[in-house]
Amino acid sequence: MRFSNKVAVVTGGGAGIGRQTVNILAAEGAIVVVADFDAERAEKARAAALELGAPDAAAIQIDIASEEDAIALATLCRDRFGGVDVLVNNAAARVYGPVTEATLESWKFITDVNLIGPGLTCKHLIPLMAGRSASIVNISSANGVVGRPGMAQYDATKAGVLGLTRSLACDHADQGIRVNAILPGPTLTDFHKDRAAEAGREIDPTITEPHEGGPGVLRRQGRPEEVAHAVAFLASDHASYITGACLSVDGGLAALSGRLG
Repeated sequence: MRFSNKVAVVTGGGAGIGRQTVNILAAEGAIVVVADFDAERAEKARAAALELGAPDAAAIQIDIASEEDAIALATLCRDRFGGVDVLVNNAAARVYGPVTEATLESWKFITDVNLIGPGLTCKHLIPLMAGRSASIVNISSANGVVGRPGMAQYDATKAGVLGLTRSLACDHADQGIRVNAILPGPTLTDFHKDRAAEAGREIDPTITEPHEGGPGVLRRQGRPEEVAHAVAFLASDHASYITGACLSVDGGLAALSGRLG
């Protein structure tokens, strides 16, 4: 029970990697706060957390890019739970296409969500974490360090998350707060399933098993819980000597980044 009675906040906790992270933290004793743009998903995740053994849980609908909502999240954590021990900045958005097709609006949207959003949650929750041997885990992306076509705006913001992580680790070590990042590789999440369904397609679930042409050394996509277990490790006291680290959970994708053919 690594998180017994610790207060853990997970943004984007209603689905995918965030939902699996909520489940693991709850099963290991955490009081969980599920923050998500989708109120229904947040509530379902909260109810599941209680069923998994969380001593208490709350759900809150937030726009991660809104400072007003970040303040509301901090107020909930302070008034109901007295502080925060774990913050997982998981909420994110995507924009597709090369930079030549980008607009000022698309740049502002993705920067607000993927980079300013984690900055806002840290701004308002760090005062509630100081002195509690707390941990922040930011979700970046393997493509914050490995290039690919057609995702310039998303990948740029995820690279920015790595810089944010390292600087936060330096700034807040004296307050007893560790700050690390996870870099997930291709992972079959609810987002990808929903996007395929909207396009009238269905994703083959066996892509999470090794197959010819699959990504990375392991030749497959990841499962959300595989990333979530790494998040839980960095958030726990088992990682007490780790801060400022950027951990790849990508099936070896980064290991192959320099290989041609």
